Amino acid sequence: MSTFTCQTSALLLSVFIETMSVGATQAAAPKTDAAKIENAMTAAPPAVSRNASVVEMNEDGSMKELRKGTNGWTCVPDDPSTPGNDPMCLDPSAMEWLHAYLAKSPPPDKIGFIYMLQGGWDFSNLDPYATKPDGGKATITGPHVMVVGPGVKKVPGYDRTGNGVNARIPYVMWKDTPYEHLMIPVR
Repeated sequence: MSTFTCQTSALLLSVFIETMSVGATQAAAPKTDAAKIENAMTAAPPAVSRNASVVEMNEDGSMKELRKGTNGWTCVPDDPSTPGNDPMCLDPSAMEWLHAYLAKSPPPDKIGFIYMLQGGWDFSNLDPYATKPDGGKATITGPHVMVVGPGVKKVPGYDRTGNGVNARIPYVMWKDTPYEHLMIPVR
């Protein structure tokens, strides 16, 4: 077998293994509290997640504390209602923003920060409450951080395309809504 064929075979095998492991990660949300905590901690750098509280969001918007933290950050495990692995870690202002979003109430007039280092999956770049993909295509993002809060509306220079945006560069999600925020890819 030639060197080219061996290298090509090795490359295809590694792509297959990576694809299978990504699919396995996305197929099953964590089930036990320990697995949920472990998953939630992957959303942010260890320096943040190590001492963060971990909460699980219930369908009614209430939260169950899985672990008490000490640094003010809160991490949330994967949302089993989405097909991707999308845990997040939020600072206190971002938690207030998230509560407002869930309650469909005005967000606090504060800037908040959210880590989503596993990436994310949304039905729409325009409608925060969409229940199906716009135009049949969901927005899938790689690892990113989010800057949330009404002050984001005043920040110029970011792509505001909406659906069809290039998710590999910083852009605005849910533009012209109270929950407009900056999406900043980190890889």
